[in-house]
Amino acid sequence: MTNPEPFQRARRPEQKEERRLHLLETARAALRGGMELSELGLNELARQAQMTKSNVYRYFENREALLLALLEEESAQWRSELSRRFVAIPQATAEGIAQAFAGASAAYPLMCRLLSILPSIIEHNVSSERLVEFKLSIAALLADVAAQLHHIAPTSSVAAYVSFLRMAMALLIGLWPLSHPAEALSSVLSLPELQPLQYDFESDLAAGLLLLLQGLAREVSLKG
Repeated sequence: MTNPEPFQRARRPEQKEERRLHLLETARAALRGGMELSELGLNELARQAQMTKSNVYRYFENREALLLALLEEESAQWRSELSRRFVAIPQATAEGIAQAFAGASAAYPLMCRLLSILPSIIEHNVSSERLVEFKLSIAALLADVAAQLHHIAPTSSVAAYVSFLRMAMALLIGLWPLSHPAEALSSVLSLPELQPLQYDFESDLAAGLLLLLQGLAREVSLKG
């Protein structure tokens, strides 16, 4: 995509969408390149995108609104990857589902980084209207994934899988910062006696998800 010229205002809808996508791609590239989330302000985004800050504000009210939009895009791509992995499971066992979910999540580290600060930072500085829109999109995503889980493993209901996914997202949000500690803490955790406090994101997420699915299966068995 061609970078917009500095100070040139987009007027047609397709131009505005092109600018919005350009800003999101610029932010994505910066974060994937190693920039900390806290360093990506709208001033820095405007500089890297070759746009004025006032033009950037036409698309995002603040940094958190930008990160929320980026999270939506990353989540949609993760959803496609998750679907691909579910279809590839030879038999829809709890182990296979847990590993597919964990593998798809590990493949989208930016999504996981954004999710890890969603409840504590991003959602604190976005308008109520925008939050409603975002939460509805997440609810639809969970319902869609739950329906697919029910299709490949119909032993549990769609509603039960929605409950599983709610807990799975909470587990993901908590595990990401635990498995990616600050450099000083990482050195401390390398001590042999602190090995029980070390986390590996993908394997620990898969283990936690398997426990959730096994609990779900036991609940279904007791009700049956």
